Amino acid sequence: MTALRLCVAGVGAIGGTLAACLARGGASVSLIARGQTLSRLRSQGLTLTESGTAFTCHPPAAERAAGPVDVLFLTVKSHQLSSLLPMVLPAIGRDTLIVPIVNGMPWWMATDDAPAAFRALPPLLDPTGQLAAHMPSRQIAGCVAYAFSSSEAPGQVHSLRPMRLVLGLVAPDMPSDMPGGDGRLNTLAALLNTCGIDASVTGSIHAEVWTKLVSNVASNPLSVITGATLGTMATDKATRAIVHATLGEAMAVGMACGIPTLKPAEAICAMMAAAGPHQTSMLQDFRTGRRLETVAIGDALVALARALGVPTPVIDTLLGLVAFQRHSLPLKEQTS
Repeated sequence: MTALRLCVAGVGAIGGTLAACLARGGASVSLIARGQTLSRLRSQGLTLTESGTAFTCHPPAAERAAGPVDVLFLTVKSHQLSSLLPMVLPAIGRDTLIVPIVNGMPWWMATDDAPAAFRALPPLLDPTGQLAAHMPSRQIAGCVAYAFSSSEAPGQVHSLRPMRLVLGLVAPDMPSDMPGGDGRLNTLAALLNTCGIDASVTGSIHAEVWTKLVSNVASNPLSVITGATLGTMATDKATRAIVHATLGEAMAVGMACGIPTLKPAEAICAMMAAAGPHQTSMLQDFRTGRRLETVAIGDALVALARALGVPTPVIDTLLGLVAFQRHSLPLKEQTS
């Protein structure tokens, strides 16, 4: 069987960890990056540090894909997808499986057969309509990532524990031999597992996405306000109460959408506590002056809540305080 040709577009904390694990496992992987990251990848390679041990690899890297691949991983923030699209379009062929690994609400949840409330999402998550136009749902595999990774410098990533990926069909009733079908997903999951990534395939990817979303909205904004790690937020009496209240509101929105969560609030808190001193991605971005993922993680959920008539006073307050924190920074520290 011919080896799958894989491409990772976006080599930050998540993309860098994924790409390094694939390269270490002997997979055929190429990278899409730009700026300082691309220069570093070409000159010194990609370095992943786990448990104090560093691994350096040198996958081919370019600013624009050279041609179609079998699997394209999109590993940038939701608000960066539109600018990434021209760089990855050459990689998307008729049979390319597209795997977006994004935090928060993915644009593909607002499909034509989605509940009416989801019509509020495209203006937020795909304002130009280009994502939906160039990446049909039949070629998309939804993906939820659980990773404790960080990147303090271009081409250098650190991971506290093995990455876990949950994959699932986006389009309903997909034939197994189609790009996003079960057959391709199982093959990809098997490859990921051989590369040290805990990968599995689920029949309810929408519920998996919602479970991760409620965890994100309960932890990321609060981390920016408090500066606390995941472990602290889940165990400190004051912050834990806020986490529980936020989870309750987010779960209520999901239930109103007909999407049940897979884990109760206590289980999600336990996951956060187990993360220990890990900083959320939003806190990492805030401290380095990068744009925050508040639209995909918070605003999209609130838009659904408004459309469904579900109150979200705690989430509204947290997002308002994050906006205040962001705008109160000195101008020189504010970058997009």
